Amino acid sequence: MRALMSGVQQPPRVAGLVMAGGMAQRMGGGDKPLLMLGGVTCLGRIVARLRPCCAAIALSANGDPARFAAHGLPVLADTVAGVGPLAGVLAGLDWAAGQGCDVLVTVPGDTPFIPADLVPRLLPAPSFAISGGQRHSLVAAWPVGCRDLLARQLGHLTPATRREMTRVRTLADALDARGVAFAVPPGGPDPFMNINTPADYALARQYVRG
Repeated sequence: MRALMSGVQQPPRVAGLVMAGGMAQRMGGGDKPLLMLGGVTCLGRIVARLRPCCAAIALSANGDPARFAAHGLPVLADTVAGVGPLAGVLAGLDWAAGQGCDVLVTVPGDTPFIPADLVPRLLPAPSFAISGGQRHSLVAAWPVGCRDLLARQLGHLTPATRREMTRVRTLADALDARGVAFAVPPGGPDPFMNINTPADYALARQYVRG
């Protein structure tokens, strides 16, 4: 955390990273962050919630970045192959450090109902969200200083350790991250609802229509 010359600590400078993930096979292919809800993409809804609290926002995605050009975000490709979402977290930590940020907040790109107070409630890092008794390991705040720890975790994989060392939860546990509970409003939606299937998408559209 940065400090003023007087010794008074400043609030952390936060970067936001939306994790696009892989192709939505159960949705017929395509990018789930680009699904439309009420005339706005999932990505647009997430960015609108993050922007007031983040000094910079980027998107973690592989492939042609041009498909996200309309959103005007930097697109970060994985720098380590075959390790799942932690590759995106690592690239995000490198980018956040370059932005002069102290904390990286990650959010999956198919969670359009994240709460407006997500970022302040996740501070101080490290932390992760909980709702309805379920842990959401990728809805999390990571200290940018954990970059080297993650690089070591991913840099010494063996067939015996790969599965455990590529889990997001393994990094959170190594950092002794705290869980932050968010309420699920009566009648929903769960603030961290994922759109994984056509049925999920139909339900999300229903929530948006009210």
